[in-house]
Amino acid sequence: MGQWTSGGSSSVATGGGSAGNGPILDVDAGSTPNGDATPGCARLNIGILGNPGSNGSSNFEQWLTKAGTSVQRIQTTPDEPLTHATLEPFDAVVLDFLPRNYSADEVAIFAAWVSAGGGVAAMSGYHDDTTVDWRANSLLAPLGVAFSGDRSWGPATSFATHPITNGLSSVTFTGGYPVSDLGGASSTRTPIAFLPSTPPKPVGFAVQMGSGHAFVWGDEWIEFDSEWAALPQIPQLWVQVFAWIAPTTTCGLIPPK
Repeated sequence: MGQWTSGGSSSVATGGGSAGNGPILDVDAGSTPNGDATPGCARLNIGILGNPGSNGSSNFEQWLTKAGTSVQRIQTTPDEPLTHATLEPFDAVVLDFLPRNYSADEVAIFAAWVSAGGGVAAMSGYHDDTTVDWRANSLLAPLGVAFSGDRSWGPATSFATHPITNGLSSVTFTGGYPVSDLGGASSTRTPIAFLPSTPPKPVGFAVQMGSGHAFVWGDEWIEFDSEWAALPQIPQLWVQVFAWIAPTTTCGLIPPK
């Protein structure tokens, strides 16, 4: 992100082709992009913080690379500090199975990076143990959201109208957690995905804080190879996630055929 001056925009891209973060893509299941990357855009640099979940997820990282991004997995051991230099190379980060909770100083660094235009996608639901499954809550606290409640099963079949959810009808959700709105004026928080319950249980949020955007999802199965192989809406979801969270100066994902 250079000097953290390139930020997201309140206008957002949709799968149908509206202008916004990243180039215009047609991401309907089974379709191909309706154009190459935006001329002059920069490659999207993605950092994946933490380790993969318990199931295979090599396809996720390979797919991101083939879609035109640069991907690096970091913060895989508890002794790695989270600093300005850690986040500086990345336009967006994925919070995967984090090795620890983060300190107040590290949380402040992360919040400043997001506010300056960084994109975040966060997941949970790894080990049926909230002491490890909710480690991302330390970093998400300034964004005003948190994983909470009892483990839950889906799939998620109810979606609010939002660029991230365009065209989605069913997304895997297997033993993850609801996402709670913590309130506060530091961010704008919109629940966008729900499990079919009464009342509907929010499991996905879109968040804007300063110039940054975040997608917070209560489960990790959307990165597993088994889901990529069987469900075309999973890669569709990720294309739309990165189109919304990435800075406008970066290229959107061009899904490999």
